[in-house]
Amino acid sequence: MSVPVLDPSAEGVSLMELVKLSAMMAGAVSGAIVAWIARRNALLVLYAFLLGMMGGILLGTGMGNLLYVTHEGAESFVKAAVSSLIPVLGAGAAGALPTAFVMSIIVGFILLRHLHPRPPRVRTALKGFFVGAVMGTLTAVIWTVI
Repeated sequence: MSVPVLDPSAEGVSLMELVKLSAMMAGAVSGAIVAWIARRNALLVLYAFLLGMMGGILLGTGMGNLLYVTHEGAESFVKAAVSSLIPVLGAGAAGALPTAFVMSIIVGFILLRHLHPRPPRVRTALKGFFVGAVMGTLTAVIWTVI
C-alpha cells in the first residue's frame, strides 16, 4: 500500500494518528458493549471502557507504526477532505478491526469466566466486536471529514 508522505506542516491528517484514534474508540466501545451484555453493571462497564481504551492505544500505536511510518521515521499524511476517503477507511479499519477483536475477547473472557447464569460467550464477543469495529472506523472517517 503506497500512501504519499507529505510535509507535516501542510494541512492534513496523520494516518498514524487515525489508526490510534480508531483503535482507541473501537477498544473502548467493544469492551463496554461486552461488559454491558455480560453484567449490566454501570461501574463494570466504565472499567471495561477504560481497559478497552488503554488496549486500543497500545494496539493502535503498534499498528500505526507498522503500517504508516517509514523506515526513516516519516509519517504518512493525507489531505483532510472527502477525496481522501479510501486511505482513511484503510487506516480506520487497520486500527479498529484488530483492536475490537482483541478487546472483545479479553473483556469477554474476564467477565464471562465466573458468571453462573452465563450469556453465550461467542455471541457476546461477536456483538462487541462488530459494534466496536464499526464505531472505530466511523470515528476515523468523521474525524477526517470534519
